[in-house]
Amino acid sequence: MRKLLFLLVLATLLWSGYWIVGSAALRQGTETWFADQAASGMTAEKTALRVTGFPNRFDMTVEGLRLADPQSGIGWQAPFAQVFAMTWKPWHIIAALPPEQTVTLPDQAVTLKAEGLRASLRAKPATAVPLAAVIVESGPFTATSTAGWTVGAAKAVTSVSADEEVPNAGDAPNAYILSLDIAGLAPDPAAIERIVAEAGLPPTIAVLRVLATATTSAPLDRFAGDTNPRLAALDLTDSLVTWGDLSVTAKGRIAPDDQGFATGRIDIAVTNYQRLVPALVAAGVIKPELSQTVGNMLAALAQDSGDPNLLQMPLLLEGGRMSLGPLPLGPAPLMLPPSG
Repeated sequence: MRKLLFLLVLATLLWSGYWIVGSAALRQGTETWFADQAASGMTAEKTALRVTGFPNRFDMTVEGLRLADPQSGIGWQAPFAQVFAMTWKPWHIIAALPPEQTVTLPDQAVTLKAEGLRASLRAKPATAVPLAAVIVESGPFTATSTAGWTVGAAKAVTSVSADEEVPNAGDAPNAYILSLDIAGLAPDPAAIERIVAEAGLPPTIAVLRVLATATTSAPLDRFAGDTNPRLAALDLTDSLVTWGDLSVTAKGRIAPDDQGFATGRIDIAVTNYQRLVPALVAAGVIKPELSQTVGNMLAALAQDSGDPNLLQMPLLLEGGRMSLGPLPLGPAPLMLPPSG
């Protein structure tokens, strides 16, 4: 019994020591980061820093946050930010953000109000600390700018995952699953007022969903600042936009050519495409005098699908140019620096 009691006391002391050392290191690391940012010319301010959670968690709360880059004019202010981690798996971090915060841009300030805004960052327990998954999610939110615009949504979830179950992960070790899911997206009413009126669409986009696999030129780990990972390939496996009875899906793959320009094919399908033309005219993309011509051309293309309400067109990227079906769109995006 004495031996068991001794071992129990010893384990308690060791665990307590581990928590004290770990919490002190977390506090000191955070203080050092703020000092380093300030020394480099950044604005990095806080009013309080606490580490609690003994004995099973490291719970850090930073209050009165103000971060900014004076040169770019980009900054962030929040009354607090919280970071949580279990003591036995510090490589899994959960962050909770306040219901209101402000992002400063060079020409405007954006106030973000969100319910349940939180993030989860999980790394693999290895020397390089490779990314396993990061998830950011929010309940109802609105973003309001001093420039006069506002946007909101009922729910949003986005993630990047390096799951080992990714198909062909052995052949593409730098493959990551990208996911975006937004429900009830409400664009700025002033910006879409004419589109809603002219195209007969509701003011809210019901579904915006994207699922893709991205391959990067280097892994996302603690050396990313030196290796500078770039997008080397993108497989769009599922995407959907539902706006009233107008829906758009897209699937395909793009990768850089020898000059670094995106090349590949994305197959796009639009249901009830007839709403596109008045929407594009209202948005200023198509001149009103060309609306009839464009409408007739899309109707002719839709005949090939066998469904008069379904338009199928490929987005083609080749030779540094891109086109949507027979419509030239201009230069293709540059994915990687030119080889050599």
